[in-house]
Amino acid sequence: MKINFQQKKYFMQGNLLKNQLIIVNNINYNILKRKKLINYFLLDGPPFANGEIHLGHILNKVIKNIIINNYFNNSFLLLNNLGWDTHGLPIEQKVLSTKKFNNFRSFVCNTIKDQKNDFLKLNLFNSYYNYNTMEPRYESFQLKIFQYFLIKELIKIKNYPNFLCFNCNSTLSFSEIIYKKKKSFSFYFKIKINNLYLLIWTTSLWSFINNQACFFVKNNIYIILKSKNCLLVFLNSIYKKVLKIINIKGKIISYINSTFFFKKKYFVFLKNILKFYNKELFFIENKYLDIKIGTGFIHSAPSNGIEDYELYDKNRKIYNLISSKCLLRKIKLFLNLNIFYLNIIMFKLMIKHNILIKKFKIIHNYMFCWRHKNLIIYFLSKQIFIDLDLMYKKYRIKQILLHNLQKIFFFPKKTKNIISNMINLRSNWCISRQRIWGVYIFYKTNIKKENFSFYKNLTKTFSSHVFFFLKKKKKNILDVWFDSAISSLLFNNNNIIIEGKDQIRGWFQSCIIVQCLIYLKINIKILIMHNFCVNIKGEKFSKSDENYIKIKKIFNTYSNEIIKYYFSKHNFFKNIYFDNFKIKNLSISYKKIRIFFKFIINNFYNFNFKKKQVLLFDFWLIKKIEKFIFIIDNNFKRFKFYKSMKIIIYIINFLSNSYFNYSKNKLYLSKLNSLIRNSVLFALYNILLLIKKSIFPVLSFTFNEIINFVKDKKILFKKKVGKFSHFLKIVKKKNKKTIFYSNFLKDFNKVKNELLNLDIYLNIYNKFWNWFCIKKYFYYNLKVFYCFFSKNFVKKKNYVLNKNICKNCVLNKLHNLEELRFYV
Repeated sequence: MKINFQQKKYFMQGNLLKNQLIIVNNINYNILKRKKLINYFLLDGPPFANGEIHLGHILNKVIKNIIINNYFNNSFLLLNNLGWDTHGLPIEQKVLSTKKFNNFRSFVCNTIKDQKNDFLKLNLFNSYYNYNTMEPRYESFQLKIFQYFLIKELIKIKNYPNFLCFNCNSTLSFSEIIYKKKKSFSFYFKIKINNLYLLIWTTSLWSFINNQACFFVKNNIYIILKSKNCLLVFLNSIYKKVLKIINIKGKIISYINSTFFFKKKYFVFLKNILKFYNKELFFIENKYLDIKIGTGFIHSAPSNGIEDYELYDKNRKIYNLISSKCLLRKIKLFLNLNIFYLNIIMFKLMIKHNILIKKFKIIHNYMFCWRHKNLIIYFLSKQIFIDLDLMYKKYRIKQILLHNLQKIFFFPKKTKNIISNMINLRSNWCISRQRIWGVYIFYKTNIKKENFSFYKNLTKTFSSHVFFFLKKKKKNILDVWFDSAISSLLFNNNNIIIEGKDQIRGWFQSCIIVQCLIYLKINIKILIMHNFCVNIKGEKFSKSDENYIKIKKIFNTYSNEIIKYYFSKHNFFKNIYFDNFKIKNLSISYKKIRIFFKFIINNFYNFNFKKKQVLLFDFWLIKKIEKFIFIIDNNFKRFKFYKSMKIIIYIINFLSNSYFNYSKNKLYLSKLNSLIRNSVLFALYNILLLIKKSIFPVLSFTFNEIINFVKDKKILFKKKVGKFSHFLKIVKKKNKKTIFYSNFLKDFNKVKNELLNLDIYLNIYNKFWNWFCIKKYFYYNLKVFYCFFSKNFVKKKNYVLNKNICKNCVLNKLHNLEELRFYV
């Protein structure tokens, strides 16, 4: 007896680190060679050109590459681009740390080269225009849009309290702020009105130097408490809480309505020290004051708070005694004093004047800079804003934004609520920054529309960095998010945008706002948000914390295929834990995949394509895997890569553990041209065609190796074959995992060796088979095919068919499933 040994075509070792560049060129050539492809566009959010890339960039690029490959699988060409954000504070701080002041442009060019080489090592398909925000044409286009906003009166210049970071030495946007819990002291002190002392509560004692008013709660009742020293006034609803904190005993004498404080005036205790405070201050009602916290009175510093600024009488002058470097000015006694040292001075002055009542420690949320992780304050300065509350045809721009958000598909769905809530809370967008490196905004006293045509043409030829060398210039540049949001206008249809979770506050919002302001609609169809790469402790890999793994180590040890396989097995809507030990274990499962393909390819020889007779069991197996491939494709379309990879690995493990052992005797011991061996090869060939297409989005290098050995033949299935295997009960759900019956071979002992003639089956399908009728048959008569393997089959074999089934269908002639089986 002659044994049919395996041929040595496909090997276990792929040598992917050596051959991956050659494989990528072949894949890109095959993609671009196909002409009949529908084009879509994937907009790449520009990363900062301030250093080497990290794991977050790799995760982002891997997700995009899988989506591009999946679209190509479905005959869609998803065009992608590479972009770089070349302006902003991170680059400026990086250059200034090197003490080379005029070295911005060369530093950015070098980092773009380095990042581009690292991205090329990932071997991603890229077929469109690469851009950076430093290009002269890009900058002139940016000024053109700014001019358009001026003409439409969307831009306003006004004094407004903005976020100020001491280390950044610049105003910050809402997207550059994080909130953390902070331990700080709250102070209870008193202010005198006639014979009464109002109990005031604050957590920022340094801001009292900018005090211009005092807030009280509207339509509420206050109490007068008689203590040993004075008459204290505070809110009635929280007087028990206040008495516990300040530890003062007394009796309630009377009650006062909040209308009592209208047109009342008071003096600050600093009037005896400084002439600047020798003036009367007044009270303002506040609807939004929190009644559960404090005393019912809060001091107002309009230059150091948004609510204070908006509620303060705008006809009155607002003064600011704090500079942009957080130093005091205009007062000789406190000149150039840091505001945090001012806390100590104010505390001692209050004790000296017998004003302070209680110092109490609390834990509350406070604002921090997301770059430097330090405290930030509100600072009053003249800034340029885009007004989102502007009316357009009886609708606010904010309402138009929220309406257009409903047309976008969000993955995951919760991002829709997060972005809509953030836009709903915003009344404006500050687009000016007081920095050096960026696109300059030119104006003297007012912004003139005539000057911008000159500046726009000048930047188109020489770029805006020409104005960097001007002697008389203001430190006003456009916001980085406005800078990068212009990229969404370069291309008409931005079908998909994918970025990290941190871009919800930044790039996502800026792209949506800019597009809506120009087109009054959003040219984005799908918005995908992925989470971060974290270490074992759960800490995010970031450049600012300097806890990221260097990319060179990853590229030298693992191939791109393993990195893509690792990220695809995890749900990127959640944080992904990156660990070297897990990647080593993953390489073992990748070897199992290669063993699976090795068995099929090396055994596939002397197959007769003209033979149309196949064992029924082999044909059933193909149809069953087709069902699973359909589920895999749906998961890829919903961007749930981890689910589709689980199913692929499950199919491979099931086939290699059960079906391959079952078919080895037929492959090795039967004759080369026998019907039994040809039937097994028929099953192996179709399984290979199905699975190799499903692994292409993730394991594209492995796919390219397979197609060199086995190419598609269109002889087998010229016509679509109906899914007749629905009547077989072979799938069961246990513990939310789809598994095959362990004893499924026993159920097919009667039918596994029967032959199925494909020509007859196709003729039946063309003449009689009405899939709509079959669907109704199995939907209304579920009990019939469940009885096929049951003991009660004899009782139910003469089951009457449903009347809704078509009269012309051949199934009307069948009375039991035995006839259906022999008919098929």
